Amino acid sequence: MNSFALTYGPILFGGAVALMLSGIVAAQCIIFFKLYPDESGFRTVMVATVWTLDVTQSGFIVASLFDYFIAHFGDTSILAFIPGSIALTILLTAAQTCVVHLCSHILSRILSNPDPNHGRPRFYAQKIHRSSGRNWLITAPIVCLASLRLLAAIAATVEMLRLGRWDAFSHPYPRLLFTSGLSLSAGTDMIITICLCYYLRKIRKLSSSSVMNGVLDTLTLYTLENGLITCLATIGSLTFWLVLPASSLSLSLHFVIGKLYPNSFLILLNTRKELRDMHSGDQGIHIDPSKHLASYYTEFPHRVPIAHRIDRFPPHGESAAGLRLPAVLQDAPA
Repeated sequence: MNSFALTYGPILFGGAVALMLSGIVAAQCIIFFKLYPDESGFRTVMVATVWTLDVTQSGFIVASLFDYFIAHFGDTSILAFIPGSIALTILLTAAQTCVVHLCSHILSRILSNPDPNHGRPRFYAQKIHRSSGRNWLITAPIVCLASLRLLAAIAATVEMLRLGRWDAFSHPYPRLLFTSGLSLSAGTDMIITICLCYYLRKIRKLSSSSVMNGVLDTLTLYTLENGLITCLATIGSLTFWLVLPASSLSLSLHFVIGKLYPNSFLILLNTRKELRDMHSGDQGIHIDPSKHLASYYTEFPHRVPIAHRIDRFPPHGESAAGLRLPAVLQDAPA
């Protein structure tokens, strides 16, 4: 396969996939604003920031495709140069990655904080920092790695704009900047995924509700899928950069990485309503107060109203004497 195919093909394919994923980001943002019109200002600003960075990066991807396929159509000498639009996509991808890493650190509190009043997980708590009992030994490395990744990308972008040629950027020093940025990104992904899965599984051990366990299992699956996809894409881009530096395979994957991170973040935000509905299974269920509900709540303990929850119910067939019934039952006719 000639060098033209290894340059033009991946750039065109990666740009097309990135723009398709950008459309999904836009749809996810619209869904967020529709599902959560009263969301806190902080999370609204986070989503708006992610969307703005995504649209801006898409603009530079389109500009780079225009440079390669229209403005310099047929001019193979363009392959030796680094268009400014390409350099800026590197910076914006790093900005997306940093924002999502820090937001995931914030958002993971939303996943796993025990409710001190009821001894059960309160789903939308917010962050590894709080879920780990404000353990800075876990939190600080995530913040540092995400910040270093952004700094490495800023330095790499500056060098790309200054040098302007791929052969010059392939020298050990500027090459190390891009390599370090991808390595830091992959490392941060792995740490965040491992921490989230650990605390979710830890909370699952404290839960005795099948509904709660189902929600925790779903969250763990989301975490693994999102972390695995972004980490594998970053490792793939790093591998192509080290093994095939003359091709644009690494660059094409880098286009896609900038779209995977906001999608993973927004999916996590937008599934909160579905998980809340799974968790609060007692809402919208009509219960006939004329019947004795102890046996019903024995079979479905997660549907006991939280304010009236009792410690235990007698086994089926035994007398309920001596147990304090919920207030809704105390006035019910026999």
